Amino acid sequence: ANARPVKVISRPDQYVGITTWSGDNIDGREIDMGMSPDLIWVKTRNQTNWNWLTDTVRGAPNKLYSNDTSAEDTSPIYGQADSFTYKGWIAGGGTDSSNPLSDSNQTGTNYVCWAWKAGGNKNTFNVDDVGYASAAAAGLGASGNSWDSDPTGASIGTKQGFSIIKHTGTGSTGTLPHGLTQKPTFYISKPVSTTGNWVVYTDVIDGSLDYFYLNTTGAKGDSGQSLPTSEVFSYGYTANEYIHYLWHDVPGLQKFGKYTGNLSTDGPYVELGFRPAVILCKSVTNGNNWFIKDNKRSSSGFNPVNKRIYPNANNAEMQQTTYHEVDFLSNGFKLRGNGGEDNANGDTIVYAAWAEAPSVDLFGGGANAR
Repeated sequence: ANARPVKVISRPDQYVGITTWSGDNIDGREIDMGMSPDLIWVKTRNQTNWNWLTDTVRGAPNKLYSNDTSAEDTSPIYGQADSFTYKGWIAGGGTDSSNPLSDSNQTGTNYVCWAWKAGGNKNTFNVDDVGYASAAAAGLGASGNSWDSDPTGASIGTKQGFSIIKHTGTGSTGTLPHGLTQKPTFYISKPVSTTGNWVVYTDVIDGSLDYFYLNTTGAKGDSGQSLPTSEVFSYGYTANEYIHYLWHDVPGLQKFGKYTGNLSTDGPYVELGFRPAVILCKSVTNGNNWFIKDNKRSSSGFNPVNKRIYPNANNAEMQQTTYHEVDFLSNGFKLRGNGGEDNANGDTIVYAAWAEAPSVDLFGGGANAR
């Protein structure tokens, strides 16, 4: 379990950040993520505001809502990210006269933000913190390559296996470059210019390409698109603008997979090779909610982690003992609850997990359980 991989990310906090805060009604407050994020995902914990996401490729303050199919919100009413900084982002007010900071920094409201670093935001196309003015200059142009279309914006982090790709559809199927060094195993696509589902693609269930909708509780379906390769992934028919978030496994940083529930407080153990910071999970067959759990939100401050947020709903943070508890361990996580959403007997649950610390780092040190 603690065998050292060939390469390991010894500082996951440079690429994944989680923070919580209580609002103070300051328009322009900096939210410290501990690194320079390219994607942020924000949710109120004690209110029923919508989940919202902003990234450096679409730009601030533009928001998408994971629990809704709506097009990009370019003039937020209840608050937003005004801009990104070298260590986080600026929480700003929206246009509502009564609650302009409701989504970002309102007094009496508690928040959580999950953030990921990709390839930076120095120009329209960014690869490993180098900015380029064109897709061709960034090595992403279709001319002379094996894909069909140029992206219209990108932020690609090859070391951390995460890319953000924006493109405009052609009205027919085709392929786009993802810019990563290997094929993505978990990626999310959302129309920006029109309404549409958040489609989550993965091949971890049975090796074929399956999909879910992040904004619903629906079971997985079989995708008609081709599996991604080490160079490209497929897009659909419509001629709309899209944003895509793509990841692959990176030792010590992130892993995507599945486990089988047993409806027991002595639940399955999932080995990751790192102590998790955040997990995103969904039942394959049952019509259950997606859920997010992280290392910043538990009733005791340690194990078990028993607070969860639903990406597909606007519910306030949920807390239940016994039914939905998880232990975050030095090299994975173990289910400690007998609830149906995360541990139904015989059910397959897919997970996406990001690290707080690797089990064994470059210097031979190891992570501890929480």
